[in-house]
Amino acid sequence: MIIREAKIEELDKVMDFYEMMCRELASKDFLPNGNKGGFPTLEMVTEAIKNSCLYVGEENSEIAAAYIMNNECDPAYDAVPWRVEADKKHAAILHALRVAPKYGGRGYAGRLVEHAAETARSKGRKTIRLDCLVENTIAHKLYLSHGFQIVGETEMYYEDIGETRKFLMFERVITD
Repeated sequence: MIIREAKIEELDKVMDFYEMMCRELASKDFLPNGNKGGFPTLEMVTEAIKNSCLYVGEENSEIAAAYIMNNECDPAYDAVPWRVEADKKHAAILHALRVAPKYGGRGYAGRLVEHAAETARSKGRKTIRLDCLVENTIAHKLYLSHGFQIVGETEMYYEDIGETRKFLMFERVITD
């Protein structure tokens, strides 16, 4: 898999990938009411591409994986006891890290996480932060195995989920 910045010319392909992943996530036990879709939004993906914040993993000339890393987060992040004191400029927020099911089991998610860490480091970030549904234990194992620590739990409402849910808050300190 080759990981690279997404290009605006492939916006439709990126949205097709994320829409397919929304359908896939709808079948997971940790989303008992199904995923209402729409995450990430077209606006979020467009802005992420324009701002060089969306990365795709390409395999066999198709998008096999993707993630967004920027400094946008829910206001609930402000109340979390983060390990590193960092303003928005120095804290990267990881969003929508996904691997297409047909590419599962190949270590691609871990490669995306490590790519994100290296990218954050190269951009002068001190930390990477993310939230993950409490019930999504497979993702927890991924993040913990790649240097993240759980720093708290909080409730948040995301429109695509459609209800307030509990999330674990993860942080990985970036060191030189």
